[in-house]
Amino acid sequence: MIKVCVYRDRKNNIIRYTVEGHANAAEYGKDIVCASISILAQTAVLALYELLDIDVIYEMEEGWLSCELPESLPEQIREQANLILKTMIIGIKGTQKMYKEFIEFHDREV
Repeated sequence: MIKVCVYRDRKNNIIRYTVEGHANAAEYGKDIVCASISILAQTAVLALYELLDIDVIYEMEEGWLSCELPESLPEQIREQANLILKTMIIGIKGTQKMYKEFIEFHDREV
């Protein structure tokens, strides 16, 4: 099972997300569920860094990805970051609708 957690501040800004586990929907290398979620999560990290020049704090290992945004971002950059991350969430939720037995999604305020 893949567990995705999105963390928001009191202003509803996405400040961090984590992805952990494996879907085990198919044999290794052929698991489209795992590949889909991995691509969405990794592309978000790259977009935050390459498009918005945000020095995200991230960690990536086998079955684990964590991405955290710096606290002090200008408002315009924060809005653009939220747009990128909301797009990631749309993709994850869409994948979850098709493969609900393999993906947990949690959206939390911290």
